[in-house]
Amino acid sequence: MTTPFVDIAIIGGGPGGLALAQGLKKNGIDTAVFERDPVRADYVQGFRMRIRQRGIDALQANLPPHLYQAFLDTLGLAPTETLILDEGFNRVEDAGQATREPEDTHIEKSVSRITLRQILLSGLDGIFQSGKRFERYETLRDDTVVAHFSDGTAVRANLLVGADGAGSAVRRQLLPDLGSIDTGVRRLAGKIALDAAARHGISPLLTEFNTNIRPRDGRGLMITSHRVDPSAYARHDFIDGEDPGHADIPGFHFNNSTSYTWWNTAYDTDELGSDGVLERLDGAALIETLLRRIGHWDERILRLIRHSDPSTVAFLKVKSSTPGRVWQTGPVTLLGDAIHAMTYFRALGGNTALYDSGLLARELVAARRRGKPQRAAVNDYENAMRDHGYEAVRSSLSAMQRNVGANRPLKAVPAL
Repeated sequence: MTTPFVDIAIIGGGPGGLALAQGLKKNGIDTAVFERDPVRADYVQGFRMRIRQRGIDALQANLPPHLYQAFLDTLGLAPTETLILDEGFNRVEDAGQATREPEDTHIEKSVSRITLRQILLSGLDGIFQSGKRFERYETLRDDTVVAHFSDGTAVRANLLVGADGAGSAVRRQLLPDLGSIDTGVRRLAGKIALDAAARHGISPLLTEFNTNIRPRDGRGLMITSHRVDPSAYARHDFIDGEDPGHADIPGFHFNNSTSYTWWNTAYDTDELGSDGVLERLDGAALIETLLRRIGHWDERILRLIRHSDPSTVAFLKVKSSTPGRVWQTGPVTLLGDAIHAMTYFRALGGNTALYDSGLLARELVAARRRGKPQRAAVNDYENAMRDHGYEAVRSSLSAMQRNVGANRPLKAVPAL
């Protein structure tokens, strides 16, 4: 049986992989996306993503105008002013930690990961295939590559792009000795709809500002809000206000068109409890665990945590990739978290994956439309991707150290 052929095969249907597919389709380049899961329901999908200039630029380049407009119309807005309080709800002067960087121009804008996925999937019928679990690839003598899937099927391509996330199976084969590192930081996060916050009398200081709770001793708490215009969804009939794939998942977490306040906090390993215990707790029990830890804080802060929807609260180990690895360019490359996964500090992960997609689409257009050799195009992409991606990894780790370790040093943050 003949193995089907596609010019560019993309493994993974996250933002980076789908944005790349859109960019290739826009430029008439044959492509296909192979995604393992019919619905993306991992915990992070329920939170909006702060959008950066690099993400905006890539989406504008890769998307057709009507999809880019849908992206702009459905952006949420966060507060622009920052407030610092101590655990007693007293105003604290900023000692210079809140520094805005050039790329923070759009820091108040956020995109629902669920809505972004709906936009990125639009028009990819016949290109996007779900239920395709990648197992391995083999490189042929003609420098093409064959991707094999767990259902026994395979596809041959001129270029295989591993866009399959931090646990990338493509990376495991391409760079088998490159793993992730556990930073030792343990994160809790949750959210409450703004209408629910009003019913429970949550202070406007926790819903109208980017508020940092900076206690005199112990770990801090970061709070912000995302305000969404539900009518924007009605203007684009290819976007569902609520994704039908999440309809059977109870709770508020995967609601993507409602305004909410979001909080997150991070601790060192074992500070809140052992990993084995915390991993078994549901959202309600995690809320109670955190409240016991910060029970001496002002009631106005505790009320926000207490009334958060338990479906939105989970325990996460914060991991990072190890930046700096260089490899020989071939018919297999990597994109996004598959090569430069980073902590959530500075909100660079998703934006960096989108930026990768813009870089790679541009180079592949040069290869297919202007005669640039594919290997040279991919090599130029990889050099640029490593430059900005590895710097983003280091920047996010530095931000984690500054934010989480401000009052008490962390035990195991790697020096990179």
